[in-house]
Amino acid sequence: MATSQTFEEAIQEFIELSKELVGVETSESMPPAPPAPYDQNGPPYENPIRFDARTIHNYMCTIGDDNPLYNDPEYAKGTKYGCLIAPGPMLSQIRGITAHGVQYGGEGKRRPGGYPVANYFSGAAWEFFDTIKVGSKFRSSMVTKDLFTKQGSRGNLIFFISELMYWDYHGDLAGKCYGTLIMVPIEAMGTSRSMDVDKVGSQLLYERGTQNYSTEDLQKIVEDIEGMQQRRRGSETLYWEDVEIGDKLGPVVVPPWTLQDLEAPNMVGSCVLHIHKGDPGDELTFEPVFNKFKNNQGHFVTHPVTRWPWSVSAEHSDPLMAAYRALPGPFDGGVQRTQIPHRLLSDWMGDDGFVRRQQTAIRKPVFYSDTTYYTGEVVKKYKETQEGEEGPGAVPGKHEYHAVGIRLEGKNQVGEISTPGTACIYLPSRESGPVKLPIPHKAKPDSVPYDVFYRDWF
Repeated sequence: MATSQTFEEAIQEFIELSKELVGVETSESMPPAPPAPYDQNGPPYENPIRFDARTIHNYMCTIGDDNPLYNDPEYAKGTKYGCLIAPGPMLSQIRGITAHGVQYGGEGKRRPGGYPVANYFSGAAWEFFDTIKVGSKFRSSMVTKDLFTKQGSRGNLIFFISELMYWDYHGDLAGKCYGTLIMVPIEAMGTSRSMDVDKVGSQLLYERGTQNYSTEDLQKIVEDIEGMQQRRRGSETLYWEDVEIGDKLGPVVVPPWTLQDLEAPNMVGSCVLHIHKGDPGDELTFEPVFNKFKNNQGHFVTHPVTRWPWSVSAEHSDPLMAAYRALPGPFDGGVQRTQIPHRLLSDWMGDDGFVRRQQTAIRKPVFYSDTTYYTGEVVKKYKETQEGEEGPGAVPGKHEYHAVGIRLEGKNQVGEISTPGTACIYLPSRESGPVKLPIPHKAKPDSVPYDVFYRDWF
């Protein structure tokens, strides 16, 4: 890299090299590398995780959902599924749902020091074709489907759209995800991700500080949390004919956010995901971490106080490191947040409903101490037909489903909408009976463009 390169030239280089990866199977979040005994001949690629009862329960703990349909095997046996199931967004445990272009060395294009952009997970849009039953294992494929720039309130933004597909070991397609990652050029970084520590904090995207709560504020949060269990439908069937436009969902209340809330999915992920030599996240503490950074210059930044090499992931939890991400303090993980609204949907629809599509966007960070209220409203009631085809990985047939469209909203304690979204729910019908699964589909369903799924994707 030429020392005379300007900030603008570095950004343009990042965009052009990343564009070369569009449509290419990414190596990010791959299964354990050799000599691990997993099939490396893909796509799709084999993943070692089995969704056993314990793994499903641990995952549910990371999103605060104690629904017995996902947590209690004895309860689940009495449902129409006959066994424990997992919510669809748990598929993100199989493989991360965003690619970062060449920032983290996509397809061997690592650049020492990285590029002067801060990355922000910006949303997930899911399509589900069947329930996920206990004992399932999966194979996956992920490509960068699109890359484009867009002018935002914080300057020019670079959008990465990933497309993921998850097949179970019978070859059946369980779900499909479109992950959105936004890269924000940060001029204070200069020409690399490893910015000068003396400039850390000189360019922030937000200024709101840690929330202080009164006794009355806390009492209100407690009352709202205690009312959540009373709103779970469970085994009581909700029929499509009984739903009205304007019906309300929730709220689901996430109390003042803590570092423990952030670390819960990290701890579970470290236990069940691919940890092997050479994989970021393999070495977690002390001297082995230093050796990893010393031998892999692209994956660390310098702590502004100790001047010691520090993990980029610490930008979420370390109040001093958060400024590297141009944020004033610790903030949540976006993937975790997009999964939480599933509880809002499952509590409302009960055991017999099916989440066909779920789109959750990230518009503002959830900062340390923020409280979030997730609510929903039925805005559409309709019927839609799904048609499949014959062949491996496909489900043939044609069937009409009774659907409702739901607008989702996550709002914090100061009234900011941090998490908008939409969902399509299939419900049983008194006229046509229960929701027929699996959903008929092609072996490789058509891609859904960003302009379609990011808003009102009912």
